[in-house]
Amino acid sequence: MSPHGFRLRAPAKINLRLKVLWKRVDGFHEIETVMQRIGLWDIILVEPTGTGLEIRCPGFPDLEGEQNLIWQAVRLLEEESGQRLSFRIYLRKRIPLGAGLGGGSSDAAAVLSGINDFLGGPVSAGRLTELAGDLGSDIPFFLTRQTSLARGRGEILEPLPDFPAWWYVLVYPGFPLATRWVYQEVKIPLTEKKHYINIKSLKTDPIGIETDFLENDLEKAVFLHYPRLSQIKEALLAQGSLGALMTGSGSTIFGIWKEKRAAVKAFHHLKRGDWGRVFIAPGLP
Repeated sequence: MSPHGFRLRAPAKINLRLKVLWKRVDGFHEIETVMQRIGLWDIILVEPTGTGLEIRCPGFPDLEGEQNLIWQAVRLLEEESGQRLSFRIYLRKRIPLGAGLGGGSSDAAAVLSGINDFLGGPVSAGRLTELAGDLGSDIPFFLTRQTSLARGRGEILEPLPDFPAWWYVLVYPGFPLATRWVYQEVKIPLTEKKHYINIKSLKTDPIGIETDFLENDLEKAVFLHYPRLSQIKEALLAQGSLGALMTGSGSTIFGIWKEKRAAVKAFHHLKRGDWGRVFIAPGLP
């Protein structure tokens, strides 16, 4: 890294499966989910200064203050390392906000790891992951840089190194959804507390997308309030997607293709429609 600054890329993620198991006594929901990073990136430029912490995010003034997870990540690292940290951070947002793509969490993870490396690694990898978990449920996942099965709030991770990666076409409908509201709308069945995803089978026999693996327990409740999202899902399937699903708590819907050429064709077709912002991205192992 240059002493004058460095550049980071923060990828989006998708949830290929999301099971909401039960509500915990701490108010969070126990979940099981398989998350994969995709090649849709925010770009972050970090410059050391002597004037304190500053975040600049053109077009998104609300992200330039203390509520940004990047800001909170730097402050946590400052406290943990015992060093006064002074940086100007430029954030170029490409990942939509409130879209279920984990953009804010990914930005925080990239900055947490990047600045720690820039400082020479004063905080160990294990402790960095603990700090990430304190900051947000998805943030530890982005530090692993691997497709993973996540449990707990999403912070208990089991890497899936042989899990397949496909091509994805994603449609953001133009409006965000609040995670808290979505979880409040979910009706959790009063069944025994058990896990559904078999980690051993995932590691020994990675799924084919033609199976019924794709599932999101949040989808039904969201579609009842936002039928437009169901229409987007049908539009993706009509373009030959092997499967389509809402990612996270929405609002983005993605479709899956094995071949890049077919995904590109679907991408261009959907771009011509009135569905919202359309992206194409490869899965990252």
